Amino acid sequence: MDYELGNIRPKLDRHKLGLGLVKTGLKESLHKFIKNVICEDEKLTIVFSHNMAKFEFEQSKEQFLESARAYYKTHAKEFLHLNFVPKRIESKVDYEKDEPSKYDPFAIPTPLNPPTKKATPEFLNRATNPAVHAGFERIREIIKNRQGG
Repeated sequence: MDYELGNIRPKLDRHKLGLGLVKTGLKESLHKFIKNVICEDEKLTIVFSHNMAKFEFEQSKEQFLESARAYYKTHAKEFLHLNFVPKRIESKVDYEKDEPSKYDPFAIPTPLNPPTKKATPEFLNRATNPAVHAGFERIREIIKNRQGG
């Protein structure tokens, strides 16, 4: 089988140039958050995997543009050959939707802990009110009946 790579080669070259432009302009600590680079004719979109990376990019966009201009000047012929002249640089965040959360409280029901102390009928009834005293005595009888003795 012979695959024709004629149409895909310029796209790969564009992506490579776009990624080089982005990595040159961004701080090295943000490189691991680059999920993708979308290279259109006049627009370059950086897709981050975390919203803090996008926020940091937006805060330091001027420094990014300075470094990106220097990279563009050194590779101007390649950019022009591919008809890729990014005039707008945008960013967005693409969250992982397929990957389940590491902590999902509803995924596994929480088992109930076994009671550590069981009620026994041997307790001191200090109630002074006769109605309350009688209530505790009924509780004592219920506990005796449930224990079988």
